[in-house]
Amino acid sequence: MPLTTINITEGMTEEAIDHLQRTIHSCFVKAWGIPINGGFYIINERPRSRMCINRTMWNINRSDKPPLLLQITSSPRSKELKLELFRALAEELEKQGIRKEDLFISICPTHREDWSFGNGVAQLLQEEENSSH
Repeated sequence: MPLTTINITEGMTEEAIDHLQRTIHSCFVKAWGIPINGGFYIINERPRSRMCINRTMWNINRSDKPPLLLQITSSPRSKELKLELFRALAEELEKQGIRKEDLFISICPTHREDWSFGNGVAQLLQEEENSSH
């Protein structure tokens, strides 16, 4: 299950934030097959002045609206899965009025042994051990 930090600018309503988080989660379910009850989200609201991304880097013409920044920490995923997630997020968030050009996503890969979801146990390693028997 990924750990996703959703960085938004201050001023969104609680309803809009909830809808944004649910949309992002549904993209993980579709693109990566995570369980419906999986995924962990941290939502950071920041002043506009603290969300600085060059508007024309990589020949992308971002609007003057604040960007949406997603920082995803995840166990290893294939290039194809990552690209599918990028596409799904851009398409679904565009339906909410977030321009594809204003969506910034970074995936930080980790190893399976880097995760404990509670109880002081590395559950992803237990999954590996159970599947090898």
